[in-house]
Amino acid sequence: MPDSSALPYIPLIALAALIVVLVILALRRRRPAAAPEPGPARPESYAYLELAGRDGALTHILSKPLSFIGRDPDNDVRVSPDMPGAASVSRRHAQIRREDVDFVVEDLGSKNGIRVNGLSTQRNLLRDGYRVAFGEVEFVFRTYNPNDTLRNRP
Repeated sequence: MPDSSALPYIPLIALAALIVVLVILALRRRRPAAAPEPGPARPESYAYLELAGRDGALTHILSKPLSFIGRDPDNDVRVSPDMPGAASVSRRHAQIRREDVDFVVEDLGSKNGIRVNGLSTQRNLLRDGYRVAFGEVEFVFRTYNPNDTLRNRP
Protein backbone atom coordinates (compact mmCIF):
# COMPACT_ATOMS: atom_id res chain seq x y z
CA MET A 1 0.00 0.00 0.00
CA PRO A 2 1.41 3.41 -0.93
CA ASP A 3 2.42 5.81 1.74
CA SER A 4 -0.60 8.02 2.43
CA SER A 5 1.60 11.01 3.21
CA ALA A 6 2.86 11.06 -0.47
CA LEU A 7 -0.64 11.01 -2.01
CA PRO A 8 -1.22 14.80 -1.92
CA TYR A 9 2.07 15.34 -3.84
CA ILE A 10 1.29 12.96 -6.74
CA PRO A 11 -0.88 15.51 -8.62
CA LEU A 12 1.81 18.17 -8.15
CA ILE A 13 4.54 15.82 -9.41
CA ALA A 14 2.41 14.85 -12.42
CA LEU A 15 1.71 18.54 -13.15
CA ALA A 16 5.43 19.37 -12.88
CA ALA A 17 6.29 16.48 -15.22
CA LEU A 18 3.66 17.67 -17.70
CA ILE A 19 5.08 21.20 -17.62
CA VAL A 20 8.62 19.89 -18.21
CA VAL A 21 7.43 17.82 -21.20
CA LEU A 22 5.59 20.82 -22.69
CA VAL A 23 8.63 23.07 -22.25
CA ILE A 24 10.89 20.50 -23.91
CA LEU A 25 8.46 20.10 -26.81
CA ALA A 26 8.21 23.88 -27.21
CA LEU A 27 11.99 24.23 -27.26
CA ARG A 28 12.44 21.40 -29.76
CA ARG A 29 9.81 22.71 -32.14
CA ARG A 30 11.51 23.96 -35.25
CA ARG A 31 11.37 27.67 -35.54
CA PRO A 32 10.80 28.99 -39.03
CA ALA A 33 14.08 29.81 -40.70
CA ALA A 34 14.78 33.47 -41.10
CA ALA A 35 14.37 34.72 -44.65
CA PRO A 36 17.71 34.93 -46.40
CA GLU A 37 19.19 38.34 -46.85
CA PRO A 38 18.32 39.63 -50.31
CA GLY A 39 21.44 39.58 -52.45
CA PRO A 40 22.21 41.71 -55.43
CA ALA A 41 19.62 41.43 -58.18
CA ARG A 42 20.73 38.99 -60.86
CA PRO A 43 20.12 40.17 -64.38
CA GLU A 44 17.76 38.06 -66.44
CA SER A 45 18.63 36.71 -69.83
CA TYR A 46 17.92 38.97 -72.76
CA ALA A 47 18.64 39.38 -76.45
CA TYR A 48 19.90 42.25 -78.52
CA LEU A 49 20.78 43.22 -82.07
CA GLU A 50 24.28 44.49 -82.75
CA LEU A 51 24.93 46.38 -85.97
CA ALA A 52 27.27 44.16 -88.00
CA GLY A 53 30.82 45.45 -88.24
CA ARG A 54 30.46 47.89 -85.35
CA ASP A 55 31.67 45.55 -82.52
CA GLY A 56 28.95 46.44 -80.04
CA ALA A 57 29.08 50.16 -80.77
CA LEU A 58 25.41 50.16 -81.76
CA THR A 59 23.15 47.69 -79.99
CA HIS A 60 19.41 47.46 -79.58
CA ILE A 61 18.14 45.47 -76.60
CA LEU A 62 15.02 43.45 -77.37
CA SER A 63 13.26 44.04 -74.07
CA LYS A 64 9.66 43.56 -75.20
CA PRO A 65 7.90 40.32 -76.10
CA LEU A 66 7.44 41.81 -79.58
CA SER A 67 9.95 44.24 -81.11
CA PHE A 68 9.50 45.99 -84.45
CA ILE A 69 12.33 46.87 -86.81
CA GLY A 70 12.26 49.53 -89.51
CA ARG A 71 12.91 53.16 -90.48
CA ASP A 72 9.83 54.59 -88.75
CA PRO A 73 10.69 56.35 -85.45
CA ASP A 74 7.97 54.32 -83.66
CA ASN A 75 9.93 51.07 -84.15
CA ASP A 76 11.77 49.48 -81.25
CA VAL A 77 14.85 49.03 -83.46
CA ARG A 78 15.02 52.09 -85.68
CA VAL A 79 17.22 52.07 -88.75
CA SER A 80 18.23 55.72 -89.00
CA PRO A 81 18.49 57.38 -92.43
CA ASP A 82 22.24 57.96 -92.01
CA MET A 83 22.99 54.22 -91.79
CA PRO A 84 24.47 52.73 -94.97
CA GLY A 85 21.70 50.85 -96.79
CA ALA A 86 18.89 52.47 -94.77
CA ALA A 87 16.87 53.22 -97.93
CA SER A 88 16.46 49.46 -98.45
CA VAL A 89 14.64 49.08 -95.11
CA SER A 90 10.86 49.54 -94.98
CA ARG A 91 9.21 51.83 -92.46
CA ARG A 92 7.95 48.74 -90.60
CA HIS A 93 10.14 46.01 -92.01
CA ALA A 94 10.06 43.07 -89.59
CA GLN A 95 9.36 41.92 -86.06
CA ILE A 96 11.20 39.80 -83.54
CA ARG A 97 8.95 37.89 -81.17
CA ARG A 98 10.01 36.21 -77.96
CA GLU A 99 8.38 32.79 -77.74
CA ASP A 100 9.15 31.39 -74.29
CA VAL A 101 12.97 31.17 -74.42
CA ASP A 102 13.27 31.43 -78.22
CA PHE A 103 13.30 34.45 -80.52
CA VAL A 104 11.72 34.40 -83.97
CA VAL A 105 12.18 37.01 -86.70
CA GLU A 106 9.36 37.56 -89.21
CA ASP A 107 9.10 39.72 -92.30
CA LEU A 108 6.13 42.10 -92.30
CA GLY A 109 5.74 42.29 -96.07
CA SER A 110 8.79 44.45 -96.68
CA LYS A 111 9.94 45.23 -100.21
CA ASN A 112 13.52 43.95 -99.76
CA GLY A 113 12.85 41.09 -97.33
CA ILE A 114 14.98 39.61 -94.57
CA ARG A 115 17.90 37.22 -94.65
CA VAL A 116 19.20 35.04 -91.84
CA ASN A 117 22.79 33.89 -92.29
CA GLY A 118 22.56 34.91 -95.96
CA LEU A 119 19.37 32.97 -96.76
CA SER A 120 16.09 34.74 -97.62
CA THR A 121 13.28 33.87 -95.26
CA GLN A 122 9.83 34.98 -94.17
CA ARG A 123 10.11 33.59 -90.64
CA ASN A 124 13.13 32.16 -88.85
CA LEU A 125 14.24 31.02 -85.40
CA LEU A 126 17.23 33.05 -84.16
CA ARG A 127 20.24 31.78 -82.24
CA ASP A 128 23.16 33.66 -80.72
CA GLY A 129 25.53 34.83 -83.46
CA TYR A 130 23.06 34.56 -86.35
CA ARG A 131 23.41 37.37 -88.89
CA VAL A 132 20.07 39.03 -89.71
CA ALA A 133 19.74 41.44 -92.62
CA PHE A 134 16.78 43.77 -93.06
CA GLY A 135 17.16 44.91 -96.64
CA GLU A 136 20.84 45.86 -96.87
CA VAL A 137 21.29 46.63 -93.15
CA GLU A 138 22.80 43.69 -91.30
CA PHE A 139 22.76 42.96 -87.58
CA VAL A 140 24.15 40.16 -85.44
CA PHE A 141 21.61 38.62 -83.08
CA ARG A 142 23.06 38.16 -79.59
CA THR A 143 21.77 36.63 -76.38
CA TYR A 144 22.96 37.18 -72.83
CA ASN A 145 22.34 34.73 -70.02
CA PRO A 146 24.06 35.36 -66.66
CA ASN A 147 24.03 31.60 -65.97
CA ASP A 148 25.94 30.84 -69.17
CA THR A 149 29.55 30.30 -68.17
CA LEU A 150 30.83 29.76 -71.70
CA ARG A 151 30.73 33.43 -72.66
CA ASN A 152 30.58 36.74 -70.88
CA ARG A 153 28.80 39.47 -72.82
CA PRO A 154 27.69 42.92 -71.67
